[in-house]
Amino acid sequence: MKKIYTTLFVMAVALSASAQITLNKPEAKPATNITSTGFTANWGAVKDCDGYALFVYDRKKVTANGEVTIADENFNGITGGNINEPLGGDEEYVDLSAYGYAQTYGWSAYGFPNFIPSMVAGLVYSPYLDLRGNDGKYKIVVDAYCNNGDEIRIESNGKDGKEIKTMKAQVEGGATGIAELTFEFENGCKDLFFSVINNTAKDGAPDYFDRIQVKQDLKIGDIINDMIGGNDAVDAVNETTNDSITSCRITGLSKYTSSKVVYYDLYASANDFSTPNGSMPYTFVTSPFADLVKVDMTNKTSEIYDPATDGIVNATAAESLNATDVWFNIAGQRVEKPHHGMFIHNGKKVVVK
Repeated sequence: MKKIYTTLFVMAVALSASAQITLNKPEAKPATNITSTGFTANWGAVKDCDGYALFVYDRKKVTANGEVTIADENFNGITGGNINEPLGGDEEYVDLSAYGYAQTYGWSAYGFPNFIPSMVAGLVYSPYLDLRGNDGKYKIVVDAYCNNGDEIRIESNGKDGKEIKTMKAQVEGGATGIAELTFEFENGCKDLFFSVINNTAKDGAPDYFDRIQVKQDLKIGDIINDMIGGNDAVDAVNETTNDSITSCRITGLSKYTSSKVVYYDLYASANDFSTPNGSMPYTFVTSPFADLVKVDMTNKTSEIYDPATDGIVNATAAESLNATDVWFNIAGQRVEKPHHGMFIHNGKKVVVK
């Protein structure tokens, strides 16, 4: 699953082109300007691309066979509001991690979310998760504060596109309270993300999420890529100078990890106007992921990651894009022609400028 960064514009020349764009794998380069709190990620320019998505990880080796918690968010950063007068409701989109509401990186909420202590109501989006282990099988465990019988819906965007599952909440005593629901999926990939919502939420009724966990059965030696930072909307060209953009400053990692050794990779993306797709005059194209780069913020060194010397098995290649051209807004509604904002396209998060 790849989040695609793109800029909408109409180019008659591109529409008349005959060959489909193929983006080369970005050339990974060591980080520079390394400090104890950040670094500058570098790469080589990719011809014909419109932008890049950069991912930063804390890599952890599994030490015992069995179920491993890949993600665990309890929204303990939310301390205000109450059931009668919740916080929020005035912003359509909230970056939960940036606000400090989520304690781990990459969580967000859409649909004018509301908040009470340690809980969020709305359409909640996960960070990117590497769930290639165990043949892509994993569990999502949701603690929902809701009414008995409410329908909880998860839309997982992973291998082979979108997978949707629903479950009825069973609250002890059959009234209102916390219900734990466990969803099982088999579509894990390198950069999967999912959304959670209470499908039967009503005004005046609780529809909050208290905790969301992702679990997977792994083996000793397996690697967990825990995303702790990045930038999924890096322009390919500086609009003022027309120079290629081949670097991105990364800071603030200490909020999500204590590790001083981190890793990054990226991919390039473009609008291919030579291949109209459905109602859109172009098709999205993405490159393979670049090689992984290791950054040591203590010793202030960086190198292209070598699994042979580090003793870690190579990760499998990311899946290619689904050829079907389908667009949805973040609320899950199908749209014909997306304009400014964030959308889901062929199972990918898309930022349209």
